Amino acid sequence: MGALLLAGCGTFEHQQQTYYIEEVLREGISQPKPILRVQIVPAVESTHVPLIYYSRKWGEPYSISFSANSRVDVCTHFLLHSFRFTSEKRLIEEKLFTTPLRMDLCGSKLGYRNNHTMYRYQLDESFKFFEGSKVELEVKYERPDGVGVRAIFFDGTGEEKKSNTSLFSAYMGV
Repeated sequence: MGALLLAGCGTFEHQQQTYYIEEVLREGISQPKPILRVQIVPAVESTHVPLIYYSRKWGEPYSISFSANSRVDVCTHFLLHSFRFTSEKRLIEEKLFTTPLRMDLCGSKLGYRNNHTMYRYQLDESFKFFEGSKVELEVKYERPDGVGVRAIFFDGTGEEKKSNTSLFSAYMGV
């Protein structure tokens, strides 16, 4: 009973600093399935005192994460040739692979996981979060379908969200 009373008095703090990036679609050109997805992924920092306090913060250092959705019967791969990441027109990272990096995607090994991360590149700590700042990412990759090297573009904006709620509500929500 005492634990339930403490849970009601606790605080859940949630702070998220992240970049939601979307593919810039060109008219008449779209990615075939499975679609290669790229995200700018923040690190997660958690502080947890059971039934009293819980805090989670998404922030730097950031990573560039390459993933794809897959069905159980899909087995394919992507060859990553290069990527170029800029923020506010300033070059943050550019990576050219002398031999294309093979990123395997085989559904039967994934079980029912929808989004499988194939490769993650960690950015150094010089890339800082600024709310409202713009980021752009250009990716050159190849599929085994014989079309050749494709270039896809992503852009996004930095967003910060903070919320506080009772720990009881946070636990009940889970």
